[in-house]
Amino acid sequence: MLHSPNGLDEAIVKQVLEQLMIHHDALRMVYPIEEGRIIQRHRGVEENNVAVDVIEVKGELSQQIVQVEKLANEAQASISLTEGPLIKPAIFRTDQGDHLLLAVHHLVIDGVSWRIFLEDFMALYEQSKRGEALTLPEKTHSFQEYAQKLTEYAVSDDLLAERAYWKKVLAHSITPLQKDHVTEDQRMLHTKTIRFTLSEEETESLLTDVHEAYHTDINDILLTALGWSMKEWTGEDRHLIHLEGHGREEILPAVNVSRTIGWFTSMYPVLLDMSHTDDLPYQIKYLKEELRHIPNKGIGYGILKYLTPDKMKSDIAFDVTPEISFNYLGQFDEQIGGGELNRSAWHAGQSLSPESEKPHALDIVGFVEQGMLHMTISYNQLEFEERTMEQFKELLEKNVKALISHCVSQDETQITPSDVGDDDLTMDELEKLMDIF
Repeated sequence: MLHSPNGLDEAIVKQVLEQLMIHHDALRMVYPIEEGRIIQRHRGVEENNVAVDVIEVKGELSQQIVQVEKLANEAQASISLTEGPLIKPAIFRTDQGDHLLLAVHHLVIDGVSWRIFLEDFMALYEQSKRGEALTLPEKTHSFQEYAQKLTEYAVSDDLLAERAYWKKVLAHSITPLQKDHVTEDQRMLHTKTIRFTLSEEETESLLTDVHEAYHTDINDILLTALGWSMKEWTGEDRHLIHLEGHGREEILPAVNVSRTIGWFTSMYPVLLDMSHTDDLPYQIKYLKEELRHIPNKGIGYGILKYLTPDKMKSDIAFDVTPEISFNYLGQFDEQIGGGELNRSAWHAGQSLSPESEKPHALDIVGFVEQGMLHMTISYNQLEFEERTMEQFKELLEKNVKALISHCVSQDETQITPSDVGDDDLTMDELEKLMDIF
């Protein structure tokens, strides 16, 4: 949701959104049910139409905030997958200016796509206000072309070479999470989210200085902290998690989706083996190397699972479902776009139906906003007591800070096999070689 203190022109908003839907094909998707199957259908430009609701909101400031959230919930809930469009805009006129809700269904947009969408929206809005022709950067390959190439890739030798890796990951036996209570009711209605936030100084270290010690990236550190916390909480060394990635890996020659809107997100199982936490430098390097050995940052797992014909993967059991998901979303600017349109401080409503099912017991999300790392933990409060989750949150915060302190205190940089480009070299072999030199 965006905010314009000086108000918005709804005719321009409508014009801009319709231009975006022409330019970005995925925004014209609908999902009708035909003969009992859900079909992804791509609407033509001639069917392109989006209605912008304009609602006057009156009353005391606190009443306006509550009313806007209620109206935003109604707008989000009104999106029809079968009928479309999957964009639902609404302008809320208040004493503090206009708040513009831009709700887009997740089936056609992901985090990277949102950045593209907002950047293009701002550019077109300014062009229209100045009376200029509406122009955007050249299109990259369409979501449809990408899907076709992905289907071809699903039977390629490159992808089939990953089967042994994923079979090995899925073969690990993992102890289920101990819950405080047992329930079959997994609706989002029962989800509670708690969080912690690092200081600007700690976040700056996490984004920069921390990685000099072991040539790590932020996911290496956050996942080490997560695995360490899981070990302290459960007493188990190994945990299987679902790791989310942006999914735009360069696996398809001559296909460019850098400016393509769609839902590309990949999700794949990762084993966090924390059996070396008594030797923290070794544990960090060990997990870093395990993450580096994931083929193509995990995108192949979903392709194998959903697109590769069964006869080509008959020896892999895809029935393992990790109970924990982790997603580091990256850095978000405090201001979106600048100029007269910025992020609204008011609540944009619920983006998930309370009746939808929560697929993981724990969802852990990290992102940097206003120069600070925020970590959220979402759980089913019918399964976990609040004090249990607060204790886990405190463990995670403690261990993130401990890893920051440890890494910035190292005087020398230690390299690992992935730093020298040798996939076959083990860490122990590399350390022996380093001792010789």
